[in-house]
Amino acid sequence: MRLLFRRPLSRFRSALLLVPPIALVIHACNVDRGEPTAPVLLGARSALPKASLTVDAAGSTAGGTITSSRGGIKCTVTVTGGVVSKRGKCVRDYKTGATVTLAATPTGTGVTVTWTTGCTGVAEGSSSCEVTLDVPRTVNAVFAGPATSFPLKITGGAGGSGQVISSPAGISCTITNGAAASTGCSASFGTGASVTLTATAATGSYLKAWAGAGCDVAGTGKGGASGSCAVTMSAAQDIIVSFDPTAPVAGTGQWAAPITWPVLAIHTSLLPNGHVLTWGRSDRQPAIWAPPAATGGSGTFVSAPETSDLFCGGHTFLPDGRILVAGGHSGTNSLGIRNSAIFDFATNTFTAGPLMQNGRWYPTNTELASGEVVTMSGGDTAQQRNLIPEVYEANGTWRVLTTASLYLPYYPMSFVTPTGTIFVAGPSKSTYFLDATGTGRWTTGPSSLFGSRDYGSAVMYDVGKIFMVGGGDPPTATAEVIDISGGSGAWRSVASMAVARRQSNATILADGKVLVTGGTNASGFNTAPSSPAVLAAELWDPATEQWKTLARMTHYRVYHSTALLLPDGRVMSVGSGQPAASGLTDDFTAEIFTPPYLFNADGTLATRPTITSAATTVAYNQQFTVKTSAPVSVSEVTWISLGSVTHSYNENQRAMRLTFTGSGTAALTITAPARAALAPPGYYLLFVVDGRGVPSVAQIVRIG
Repeated sequence: MRLLFRRPLSRFRSALLLVPPIALVIHACNVDRGEPTAPVLLGARSALPKASLTVDAAGSTAGGTITSSRGGIKCTVTVTGGVVSKRGKCVRDYKTGATVTLAATPTGTGVTVTWTTGCTGVAEGSSSCEVTLDVPRTVNAVFAGPATSFPLKITGGAGGSGQVISSPAGISCTITNGAAASTGCSASFGTGASVTLTATAATGSYLKAWAGAGCDVAGTGKGGASGSCAVTMSAAQDIIVSFDPTAPVAGTGQWAAPITWPVLAIHTSLLPNGHVLTWGRSDRQPAIWAPPAATGGSGTFVSAPETSDLFCGGHTFLPDGRILVAGGHSGTNSLGIRNSAIFDFATNTFTAGPLMQNGRWYPTNTELASGEVVTMSGGDTAQQRNLIPEVYEANGTWRVLTTASLYLPYYPMSFVTPTGTIFVAGPSKSTYFLDATGTGRWTTGPSSLFGSRDYGSAVMYDVGKIFMVGGGDPPTATAEVIDISGGSGAWRSVASMAVARRQSNATILADGKVLVTGGTNASGFNTAPSSPAVLAAELWDPATEQWKTLARMTHYRVYHSTALLLPDGRVMSVGSGQPAASGLTDDFTAEIFTPPYLFNADGTLATRPTITSAATTVAYNQQFTVKTSAPVSVSEVTWISLGSVTHSYNENQRAMRLTFTGSGTAALTITAPARAALAPPGYYLLFVVDGRGVPSVAQIVRIG
């Protein structure tokens, strides 16, 4: 007689988990952050089924082998008479939620590999991709023999006119007002060929910049009437040639010529002293940029060694202006590290922080009204999604929210609400509120309208008002807003951008409007734009909820680009690449945009209101005085958080308008935010905006 024993329920997980499906994951920091379906409640004994992974090689003209990191797949591909055949283990079932890395090894010299379906990005060298198996998936690797030629494409940037010709012949491209002609701007050249491009500006324009194929550095004539660049055709090349008018076009703003940056700025933060901290992969040290004085120049840089690989971590400010970084890169995609680090702007140094309970890769940090910081989501030390948020407390230790287990997309877009909770607005359609007191508690929020805004952007542009735009695959031009001031709310659509974008950045400006820069309008994880329309910035006005198209950049800023507001009211856009999209190159430059509000109607620079003195520290609901150099008719006073940006999301980006008296005088009496839930303690940019809409240079003020 057999006796059957049941394990006691205490041996199983007793907590109920809200678990939407897991998203597709790719190369280190290459993820589709996913669109969860409705939450599924898992009981104590429930088990998720296995999911199958199938590898294919449709479209291949050469052979190779595909293997999996977790074992089980070893698929050999051969091509005979144009027919693709597979043998070996090409299908395998894995535990649902498992992350599997696939490596493709070509057979033969010169054979290349391109992943075309199943993963939305590829690792450097185009030899591997990662898949997280929430559902059965099929991936396709195309093996191709050595190319005999490669395409070269010329794109126009900025807003001027000129012509680009090639030697040997093939390119004869006319660029008019920044737009390249439909013919003469692309041609194929033999593999290894050296092609010299010559760019000549039209009357009233000058050669502003080269971008792509190494021309960023090698291109000559920048700032003059003509120049050239020699390109070696070892791969497909997409080169932007920017001519710009000698005088700004009124009403569109102006991009300055690009400046060289010492690190690919995947993570970018504005420090309380007005300097900018950037870091990327661990092959280069983080760099701190001191902006140039009013006399010009490109500024100066100093480096700051990391305490661990902070690439793909989450980061935000602590109340004293230091930056807390949670997690980072272990060397394996989706496999987070437990490390934290703290950057001190007073000494330009990183120090190691306390270890978290579990690893995080692609997490979000959100500062609470208390000054504590919640870290959520990310890949853990088992290469699974980290379901449990942790709170960095004022005493420098981590508190684990053991009763707040929830599956969230990578880099969730989260904001502190006016009631003190955290609202996770995106990128998935499902939204949530987190009460981070005690051991934590989640409640479901209102579903957004579009669906997954993977690599879209979100900002809190006024108290409780959130704007979410772009993202998705294929990318969308749509935007939507919600007002959660009352504790909840409903999403509603607003006007769409002129161009669909993903991997772009949204930045709140000094006057409270929102600037969207960069991104790609093509489908796929890290794909070069299908047209140069994404070079143009777009401006959203909360008052009218309409868009205006502005001046064009000189470089594509797509995956791993960042943008933030500077204290002088301009916007810096920096980085892009590692890996670069096909036909593009890693971008070690930055461009600075002067918005239209800093120009007169005729294109000349506007005279700005000037803050001559102001408090540098204020208390909540305190009235304080700001003096100006002369009586100024002030229309508004804006209060904007310091930017801390990565992966299309400025963590905790928020703005509000402060009440004031004394417009038309040389002294304003301003009332600070009433409570910490409206402006968590820390440093903010305070702008005075005159009646013409022209902002001052900001005073950086600490509150709390």
